[in-house]
Amino acid sequence: MYLDHPRYGNKPIVTNISMAVEAIERAHWHYSNLKYFPNTVILADIEKQNYAIYPRTLYVDIEVQCGACSRAFIFFAQEQQYWFEVLGFWVDSHCTHCFGCRKHARYILTLRKRYDMLANAANKTVSEKTEHKALAKTLYCLGIIKNINKVNG
Repeated sequence: MYLDHPRYGNKPIVTNISMAVEAIERAHWHYSNLKYFPNTVILADIEKQNYAIYPRTLYVDIEVQCGACSRAFIFFAQEQQYWFEVLGFWVDSHCTHCFGCRKHARYILTLRKRYDMLANAANKTVSEKTEHKALAKTLYCLGIIKNINKVNG
């Protein structure tokens, strides 16, 4: 039913923490508007979070529809904890793309950065020119580069 996440799987991860629905929905303003799994609670460490007004006092697995591929996936409580307590994302941010689409976006970003670096290089070697052309072709095939002249030029 849900897309597979390589670390967390594709099913809600049940915890031993029991919490009333009202307490979950008070834990963060966004939870009342989402489909979440109340038996997946993980308590948060608000000292490790970046927040403007209200921290998240707990995390729960949330059902999300990917903004890119429209398939359903779970934004896992453990993943949220990592985002907000380790990576330092703002607690009001929300995952809008599945793992696969996020991975693909990072791949494209890596290609674009390398392409741009080579495009701006003054004295390219033969291998850099070959790589630049190959990157242009790949980015064109992915629909990132729209101008065929950048591939053929």
